[in-house]
Amino acid sequence: MYAVYISCYFLFVFFGFGALFPMLGLHFEAVGLSGGQIGMLMSVAPVVAILVQPLWGMICDRTQKPKEVLTLATLLTGVVVLLFLFTEWYLMLIVIVALLSFFQSAIVPVSDSLAMNYVKQHGGEYGSLRLWGAVGFAVSVWVSGVMIELTSTRIIFYIFAGVLVVAAWFATRMPEEGQSLQVDIRSGLAKLVKLPAYVAFLVCTFLIFGTMNANNFYFSLYYLSIGGTVAGAGLVFLLAAGSEAPFMKIAGKMMRRYGVMSLLIVAAVLSGARWLMFYFEPSTWVVLAVSILQGISIGFFIPCAVHLVRELAPDDVKVTAMSIYASMGNGLGTMFCTFVGGWIYEYFSIAHTYLFFAAATLVGVGLLILIRVKWFDEQSGIS
Repeated sequence: MYAVYISCYFLFVFFGFGALFPMLGLHFEAVGLSGGQIGMLMSVAPVVAILVQPLWGMICDRTQKPKEVLTLATLLTGVVVLLFLFTEWYLMLIVIVALLSFFQSAIVPVSDSLAMNYVKQHGGEYGSLRLWGAVGFAVSVWVSGVMIELTSTRIIFYIFAGVLVVAAWFATRMPEEGQSLQVDIRSGLAKLVKLPAYVAFLVCTFLIFGTMNANNFYFSLYYLSIGGTVAGAGLVFLLAAGSEAPFMKIAGKMMRRYGVMSLLIVAAVLSGARWLMFYFEPSTWVVLAVSILQGISIGFFIPCAVHLVRELAPDDVKVTAMSIYASMGNGLGTMFCTFVGGWIYEYFSIAHTYLFFAAATLVGVGLLILIRVKWFDEQSGIS
C-alpha cells in the first residue's frame, strides 16, 4: 500500500509543478514584466535551491522525521504560491519566488530519499514509482493551458495550491523510513576535482541539462510568439513530457546495448537539434510533431547521466558526486541558462534565446565526445 501512496504523492506534486512552472513566464509577461526581469525571476529559484537543500538534509537527519518534514514543506509550498495573487510588484515577486523555492527545495530530495529507501527495503523499482510524476506533469501542463484560455493566468496558482494540499495528505501516509541526505561536500570535492572526466561531465550537465530545464520556463512564450495558443502549448508539453516515461523505461536496456556515452551523445544532439529548429520558427504543427524529441533526449539523458556519475566517482564519494551533479544541472546550469535566456529574449527575440540554447548544447556535445574518446571505455568504465 505504501507504494500506492508514494506514487500518488509524485502524481499530485508533479501535477502542481506542471501547472505552475511552464506557465509562470506567461503570468509574469501578462503583468508587464520585461524579458530580463522574467529571466531574473526564473533564475532565483535554482540559486535558493542550491543554498537551502543541504539545510533540509540536516533537518531530516537531526529530527529523523523525513515524512513530517516532507508533509510540512509540501503544505507550505502550496500556501506560499497564493501570495502571487496579491502583488505584481517586481521586488515583491522576487521575494515570493525565493520563499516558494525555499520550501519547494525540500520536496524532491526528501521524497526521493523516502521512495528509494522504501524500494531498497521492500523491493520494486524506483522508476515505477517516479513514473507517475512524469504522467502528472504531462497531463497538468495541458490542463492548465486549457484553463488559462478559459480564465486567466491566475488560475495556475489555485491549481498548484489545491493539488499540493492533496499531495501533503499523501505525504502523511508514506513510510517513515528515510535515509540520510547529508553528504560531505568538502572532502568529497577534493577527490572529485582530480577526475578530469567527472569535471568535464559537470560542465556538460551545466550546459545541456541547464537548457533542458530553462526550456520549461520559456517554451510557452516561444509557442505564442510563433502563432500558437496557450492550450496548444499545453498540448505540446503533454506529448513532450509524456513521451519521457517510455524512453526512461528502456534506457537501461539501451545503455547495455549501445553504451552509456553513445546514448548520452545521441540524447544531447537531439536536444540541440530541437533548439536550433526553434530558432528558425517553424509552424506550430512542426513543433508539435517533433515534441517526441524531448522524450528521447530527457528520457535517455537523465538515467544515463546518473549511471555515468556513478561510474566515474569512487565508491566512497558517490553520494557527494551525485549531489554536486544535481546542483550543476538543476541549480547552477538552470540559473545561468534561464538568466541569460531572459536577457537575450528582451534585447533580441525568444527565437535567439533558443539559438543560445542550441549553442550551449553544442559545446556540451563536444565535451561528451571528448570524455568518450579520451577518458571513458564503454566496456570497463574509466579507461
